[in-house]
Amino acid sequence: MRNKSKHSKKKITPTDNLGFSPQLTVTGNREAILEGCRKIKEYDDGKLTFSMGNLNVCFCGNNLIIKNYGEDFAVICGEFSDISFG
Repeated sequence: MRNKSKHSKKKITPTDNLGFSPQLTVTGNREAILEGCRKIKEYDDGKLTFSMGNLNVCFCGNNLIIKNYGEDFAVICGEFSDISFG
């Protein structure tokens, strides 16, 4: 029988902080599918920023476009040089 520690660690998941489970799928540096996005915060051909509740996702690069956009998803295309979270 295993003894449980008094100081057990709780595993933290993205849903603990955001209330939903966002997903980012990146194919090379040319296409990304962002699921769980709430709104577009910034949009030009060199920078795209999406709000995902308490988290922002920012794509930087060249010729960035939103290929498809729905209620809680976006498909971003272009040439990514940086993807950051804040």
